Amino acid sequence: MNGLLVRAAASAALLVPLLFTLAGPAVASCMMPPPIEQAIRDADSVFVGTVTSLSNNDRWATVAVEEVWKGPDLARIVEVRGGPAGNVMTSVDRSFMAGTRYLFLPYIADGALSDNACSSTAEFTADLVRLRPATAHPPIAPAPDPDTATPFDPASLLLPAALIVGAGVLVFGGALVLRRRT
Repeated sequence: MNGLLVRAAASAALLVPLLFTLAGPAVASCMMPPPIEQAIRDADSVFVGTVTSLSNNDRWATVAVEEVWKGPDLARIVEVRGGPAGNVMTSVDRSFMAGTRYLFLPYIADGALSDNACSSTAEFTADLVRLRPATAHPPIAPAPDPDTATPFDPASLLLPAALIVGAGVLVFGGALVLRRRT
């Protein structure tokens, strides 16, 4: 039994130093963000919008876009991803708050608007209004979905046509009545 204890202690003595050489969890931090003017200048996309709903642990935001300041034209409703899909977490994930209005400065990755805690995305405040560019514009209306678009229905013209014909009959009849009186 004594020999077993000695071997266990020797094994432990050899293993403990190995534990200190194993990689620990990676912890990332952000560099000091640039001044907001520079961040806007360098950003892929800049827009003002309000978070309407959240998913993926509050890291993916559905956003009602109010105004596009820079970058590609955006639909009225977009999704901004503040982290990877699923239960994967990173040290720079950004979480959003529903009902909050933000100045978004996301980057575009694989066709998606992506954001993280290191970007200059911030809750929109009155002092940010001074940074609004003259080229700011409203979002574009989304293209109609061909699966849900209503096809043209000729019957929808019946009521307007009936009203026009009825008005014509009244005008013509009124003119005949006036002509007979004179």
